[in-house]
Amino acid sequence: MFYSPINGFTWSLGSVVCWQFAIKALFSYRSSNNPLARIYGLLGVSLGTALFFFGVPALLTNNVHTLKYTYFLADLFVQVTIQLEVWLLWFIGLRTNVKLRNLLVVTIPFSTVLLSAQLLTSYVTISTKPNLVIYTDKPLVLALKSIIYMAIALPLGYFFLKQIPNQPSFRAKAKTLFSGLIFIILSSAATSNNILDKGSDTTTSATILGIFFALFLIVNLLPRSSPTTVVKR
Repeated sequence: MFYSPINGFTWSLGSVVCWQFAIKALFSYRSSNNPLARIYGLLGVSLGTALFFFGVPALLTNNVHTLKYTYFLADLFVQVTIQLEVWLLWFIGLRTNVKLRNLLVVTIPFSTVLLSAQLLTSYVTISTKPNLVIYTDKPLVLALKSIIYMAIALPLGYFFLKQIPNQPSFRAKAKTLFSGLIFIILSSAATSNNILDKGSDTTTSATILGIFFALFLIVNLLPRSSPTTVVKR
């Protein structure tokens, strides 16, 4: 019987959105040599790969042992994305005060401990009513995830929202709005799931994120000379 978990579709759509954003950013970097465009492109590739491993395997198999390891691969790329977000946060607001390596010497070991604990303790189950792949983490993993998500992704989202008035057009404002919201919504949704649902998705959260990804894709398909946000310090 064909199994179609709701969150599998959501995360698969999210991977398409992120890769589409990454392609535009990397083409922009190629033409403009703007370092922000390069960081955005790498972020899109990394997060898109993470969402691919969250979503696509869940649409292809209901073998929980296989899904456990694809889940680990997904979170491995999530932590790579976190380190890229640290780079972005440093580049746009912290480089005059601290060296990047001083931040990474804290965040990389933190992510390593988190991934090690997750590999040893997390597990996957299948729900048919509703159709969901349920990824369950232990309290230590949930706490570590919540800390790093809120400490890195939330300030980034706030930064993007602050840049909206500085954008030269409605399209640029809309793209900057959705760029900021993707950090805030994903980190807030992940933290909320960690607290209320032990890290697993719900039908409501998967549906809301699916709608958001669809809107983000539509906005990002709007033509523009460069996908890079205008940054005003």
